[in-house]
Amino acid sequence: MVTDLALALVAILAGSVGMLLILLLWFGDSHARPVIPFVDDPIMGPRDQAAIHESQGSFIPMPAHLRSHDEMVAWMTKELPKLTAKTLPQPNDRPQA
Repeated sequence: MVTDLALALVAILAGSVGMLLILLLWFGDSHARPVIPFVDDPIMGPRDQAAIHESQGSFIPMPAHLRSHDEMVAWMTKELPKLTAKTLPQPNDRPQA
């Protein structure tokens, strides 16, 4: 009875150590490294950001005069849909196949 208990405890301990070793081997060096600002970021300045926005189609910047959260939300819910409706193709404008 004592040997069965000792053998069970050794098996539990060996299994736990084996599981930890497998986890360490599996995750080892493949974990994410910390991000270093301005070294890892390829977008350095406003010219780069403008180039990215221009490459992805129409970009509507938020007006600079909007300062408070309420003003920004009001602009996004009232004015922005009007501006996007002008830039998006209408269903009637699609070419027929």
